[in-house]
Amino acid sequence: MSARPAPRVRRGFVNTPQGQVHYRVAGHGPPAVLVPDPPRSSRAFGELLAALGEDFTVLAFDLPGYGNSTPLQGSAQPEVADFAKALGDALAALGLERTALYGFHGGSRIALELAVRQPARASITLLEGLAMPLGPPDKEFLQRFLWPFELSDDGSHLAREWTRVRDLHRFFPWFARSERARLPEELPDEKQLHSYVLDLFSAGPHYASAYAAVMRYQAQQVLPRASSPLVVMCREDDFLYRYLDALPENLPAQVRVERLTADREAWRHRLRDLIRDASEGSTATFTLPDPLSGAASKQEVRGYLNLAHGQVHVRRSGAGNKRPVMLLHETPGSSASLRPLAQELSRDRQVIAIDLPGLGESDPLPNPDADSHRELLIAILDALGLISVDLIAEFTATPFAVDLARKASNRVHRLALDGVFQLTASERRSLWKSYCPGLRPSWDGGHLHSMWHRLRDQELSWPWYDRSKSAVRRREPDLAPERLHALMLDVLKQLDHYGEACLAAVDYPVKDVLEEVRQPVLLLNAPEDVRYQWTRKIARRLADTETVVRANAVADRARQYAAFFDR
Repeated sequence: MSARPAPRVRRGFVNTPQGQVHYRVAGHGPPAVLVPDPPRSSRAFGELLAALGEDFTVLAFDLPGYGNSTPLQGSAQPEVADFAKALGDALAALGLERTALYGFHGGSRIALELAVRQPARASITLLEGLAMPLGPPDKEFLQRFLWPFELSDDGSHLAREWTRVRDLHRFFPWFARSERARLPEELPDEKQLHSYVLDLFSAGPHYASAYAAVMRYQAQQVLPRASSPLVVMCREDDFLYRYLDALPENLPAQVRVERLTADREAWRHRLRDLIRDASEGSTATFTLPDPLSGAASKQEVRGYLNLAHGQVHVRRSGAGNKRPVMLLHETPGSSASLRPLAQELSRDRQVIAIDLPGLGESDPLPNPDADSHRELLIAILDALGLISVDLIAEFTATPFAVDLARKASNRVHRLALDGVFQLTASERRSLWKSYCPGLRPSWDGGHLHSMWHRLRDQELSWPWYDRSKSAVRRREPDLAPERLHALMLDVLKQLDHYGEACLAAVDYPVKDVLEEVRQPVLLLNAPEDVRYQWTRKIARRLADTETVVRANAVADRARQYAAFFDR
């Protein structure tokens, strides 16, 4: 008998009073909720989602400030109770009145707090690796353990953070680096390290908020207050296994302890059995919400569209009676880079920004050519109920905008292109070979350094790998480490696919089809920048066009677009 395929993992957002909470979900059946160990996100539960999703609807959450969830507001030093409340709010917003809870390591303390505060919500609470030190950590220890996450102009933080993550798996505390502190554990491979670093980088300066809260939390004082079924468990190869011996005496009858072997398959079976027993007779039903289905509002709302090929990540902001605007970001990158522009444009109209497939949070296309990108854009417009939009595209996304305008002319009212290009055959060959080189996680973290400088060089030269003086971009470069960090994060999420959209755009014959574009077109031009060398030639091929000097400030550039669209 052939094995059943693993349940498909989908992603979603749910709106709560604190902001949006992001989650991953798989499977069907009674609900089970997974709480990660800070600074990890729901990404850490990939295997467990697939394993438990065969029998349950399994939801793994990004804690506030981690992964894609909005950080907590209003507290300089949030506590475990704040994160437990945020998780409870997310469950309430999903309509989950009763569910199995599973928390791993630091996540077990958040799950414990939620179960104690809202016992009716937990059919069973599984606490794996619940640490119970004799007292709270001292201030100096916390300062050393939770070393601030700080970006550097030269990218040197990449080596520092990669080394920290490796040592987190070698020593406790990680900064001790001594024989006494060495952990007797198998080291993760480069892909697992890369996944951990993605979570650390996604949290950025917020990474220590829940991390510090769980380290201050005194679980031994809370356990005796448990009034719903609760299991404290640990595998014998876990360095927290010893804390099973530190459990308080005379625990409530509904609290029990399980010592597990190191066998991972046996562990998964035990989790499944415990959740199944607690869920027996469950009739819990709930519907995953679609944040994009509600009325447009001024605040940015994020969500996913479930399309034939997979999911597309969408940011929607603004409202008003003016024609909606869709934004296509430069590749590689994501819609995150367009947030300032979207904010300016959304003052009096709805603005839609997407992550192009294979970038950021959007699934890759099975056949990522220009035709597939056009059909995807049409599917996105259909799913959002948008009959016609004004369209803005940046540089390597401009071919997709041109193609949509000519092949689906009724869907594009006006078109604005920031840095459109037309390439010769030899230029295409060069870009295909060098513009988006293959990159894989490496044990020493060198792939981070390579991508950082690829994106940095992109600000300084066109193409980025060309070292000649003719490639110099004569402009004020934006080398802010925050911007480069955000761009790099978008690429690192899908290293296997990050170049697909860009190469599809490079392969598109822009020069041959411009005369088929009948809509009014606004061309932004930066005459001294080599990336805009084609602007005048392209203007002559378009039927209805105007060219303006590209404003440097985002607010001024938004006014250029708005003036054009409002005619």
